Amino acid sequence: MSLNDFDMDDELTCEVVAEMIGARPSLVTRLAQQGLIETIERPTGEPLLPRRAVMQLRRMQRLRRDLGVNFVGASIILELVGRLERLTCELTELRRSSRDPSDKL
Repeated sequence: MSLNDFDMDDELTCEVVAEMIGARPSLVTRLAQQGLIETIERPTGEPLLPRRAVMQLRRMQRLRRDLGVNFVGASIILELVGRLERLTCELTELRRSSRDPSDKL
């Protein structure tokens, strides 16, 4: 099964996410409450996480392990990297759309 076989918006409980990343459920719940990972709010009050949060948490764990940053720092780093990637894509598209049609000949 590949990553493409999953819907990244699938809703998971904190317990399931914690098991997937090898962490305590209380840690995942705390990170969700602090707003460091995306949550899907439900009327029951129990935070649910989209499947993409698993990837985000794994990246945060690697940043903690490899660079020694805390979870807040890891969250900020990932947000900035995401912004850079989006801006790079936008810039690439702008360059493509502004090229002179004669450049293709």
